[in-house]
Amino acid sequence: MTRAFKVATDRLHRNEGRTALVSRFLPAALAAFLATGCFSQKHVIGAKTVLKVNQTEITTQEFSDRLAKRLKGLDALHVKDDGNLNRAKEQTIESFVLEALVRDFAKTEGISITPGELEKEVSEIRSKYPDDNAFRRALADENRPLDAWKRDLEFTLLHKKVLARLMSGVPAPTEAELKTYYEENRKLFERPARIQLRQIVLETEDNAKRILDELNSGKTFEGLARKFSVAPEGENGGVTGWIEKGTLEIFDNAFKLNVGQRSKIIKSPYGWHIFEVLKKEPEARLNFDQAKDRIRGLVMERREQGTFSAWLEQQIKKSAILRNDALIKAIQVTTRGS
Repeated sequence: MTRAFKVATDRLHRNEGRTALVSRFLPAALAAFLATGCFSQKHVIGAKTVLKVNQTEITTQEFSDRLAKRLKGLDALHVKDDGNLNRAKEQTIESFVLEALVRDFAKTEGISITPGELEKEVSEIRSKYPDDNAFRRALADENRPLDAWKRDLEFTLLHKKVLARLMSGVPAPTEAELKTYYEENRKLFERPARIQLRQIVLETEDNAKRILDELNSGKTFEGLARKFSVAPEGENGGVTGWIEKGTLEIFDNAFKLNVGQRSKIIKSPYGWHIFEVLKKEPEARLNFDQAKDRIRGLVMERREQGTFSAWLEQQIKKSAILRNDALIKAIQVTTRGS
């Protein structure tokens, strides 16, 4: 998708015989102001067209709103950096172009989201909140009107349908293709040594020493982990998933221990750890049968990405995509207090 957009961007900059939407009278002070994550439209010519994809247009105000949403969460220093701002603008352009092309394609192909489908999805999302007030407070915290949120959700569902249509013709790899991929990419299926632990993590060394004394007196590791560990797996009695060697230095210490052996107190940036080794496996290479499902997923992912990129590039080539680069460049961001 990125390559396809790069092709499109290069073509738009060359114009290729098309007329760019450049305003003759660009104001000297065109700015979008960022205040607590939202743009306040002052001195912005909100009705001017910034970008047009076939018959779909986006105005300066709409573009600024989308840009604000993309920049939300960044601190003032990052927002005011020209490189970050320009990247955000290009990402906003790409997002709008993609949405317009998907909607055009869906209309041509008779793909749509029914009101019932949309309301079903809305209900499922609302059900994850304690009540409707909590749901609406979440939208308010994001400064997103309900109608705008529903439009975004509708497009997400439409995009999924379009992708499903495009991917329906992607052939599954044959057994021979899977074996060829395995032979050509054997290193991908080498697995480092790995270990499974039960651990207790404490916030202070004194707490860790008290827990170690409890363990030495016969208290169970599982019970103490559930009661005192500050790590997420404490709820499961301190049992971690498989940890590959080299994941974190703190865990590499455990590879020196035998199964059933307990560590001393070890300090890390996360706290004070006590380990107990549950399982160990040496480094290994998955054979073809073990790796086959993973290979099938990797090959299909590559084919689907290629299919989508080819489709996107084709849509861009046959579409009239016009951008007002002068207007886009003139949009700046001022943070509150600047």
